[in-house]
Amino acid sequence: MITTNSVSALKKPVGIYILAILFILAPIGNILISFAGSGISNWYEPSIFIAFIQTMPVWEWLWLGLLFLAGLLLFRPHKLSWSFAIATLILILCINLYRIFSIDTNSINPQYLKIFSVIALFCTLGVLVIAFYFRFPYLDRRANWIKNLERFDLQTEIKLNDIKALTESISTSGCKVNFTAPHNLSLALKPGDSVAIYFSELSSSEAVNCSIIEITTDTLRLEFLPQQEQFIVQLKRLIKSKASLL
Repeated sequence: MITTNSVSALKKPVGIYILAILFILAPIGNILISFAGSGISNWYEPSIFIAFIQTMPVWEWLWLGLLFLAGLLLFRPHKLSWSFAIATLILILCINLYRIFSIDTNSINPQYLKIFSVIALFCTLGVLVIAFYFRFPYLDRRANWIKNLERFDLQTEIKLNDIKALTESISTSGCKVNFTAPHNLSLALKPGDSVAIYFSELSSSEAVNCSIIEITTDTLRLEFLPQQEQFIVQLKRLIKSKASLL
């Protein structure tokens, strides 16, 4: 039975939006800081600035462009844009490592370039760690690669192997379940196994086929298997009816 008084959508991805802005500003900042360390005091004058721009190699424009593109994609947070951002950060990490160990001693200011590369290395590593470990609750593990599906904080009773549990959150792709009593399912089941569950609130008494994503003594993450259109229609109706009461 539904026990919550409200149904709320997935948390607004403010953290990812901030990360997206940093990605977009990073190429501009990188160019300005690099030019500022050239040793030429009037580097910001249009004629000199344009001359510097024209000397930048294609591969520099490539990774700066990837960084900018990753920022734009993060404004539509889903697994694909997040993965692209992570891959871009790993590429930049490798570039910074290469720079540190292969600074051209004939460059205008090799010492500055090395210090700048070291700082950039730690900044990139820090952003990479933040982006990797703090993607949730902004991204739903159950969402597909192209588009995030809405996830709702909806508590409804399910039964699995005659064991009752309550959903903590649910979307049309899967659900997170909290067990209301001790169980030994984690000893018999593992991620990747298929199970059948029953939703008490749905009119259909048919089993819903799921795949286990994660299972512990307290929680269970399930992905609904495809080709269960009738169940999805009923689930959408249930979510819509509860959301309309807000």
